[in-house]
Amino acid sequence: MTRPGQHTASTSAFVRPYLVTRGRTRPRHLLSPDTVLESGNGRAGPALVEGEYQQLVQLCRLRHRSVAELAGTIHLPLTATRVLISDLVDARLLKLRVTNAYTPTDSPAGNRPDRPLLEALRAGLVQLSD
Repeated sequence: MTRPGQHTASTSAFVRPYLVTRGRTRPRHLLSPDTVLESGNGRAGPALVEGEYQQLVQLCRLRHRSVAELAGTIHLPLTATRVLISDLVDARLLKLRVTNAYTPTDSPAGNRPDRPLLEALRAGLVQLSD
């Protein structure tokens, strides 16, 4: 039983993303879990130089990373990670990497990703959960 003002681990798991995103739940950019990001050349304002923001930028400086991989690495829910990434894209500290992984003309399934792309995404997500 918890007393008023006492936090449990599950309470902290919900409060932390809320605090990190300053209560925001919607990113300004459309970011799917497989969206790939790379570091940009923007300048960080005072709010973007600490904590998770700095981690995201550093991770993308090492190599290109997907939104799902970043969320797993910094241990935040996907929605919260998308909000932070949107802030960094606005500041030009991260850039959306345009890839041409599939097109309607070369995919027999139409305008859907092919099996190798989905398997690669799955493998990346499994690796993060280990």
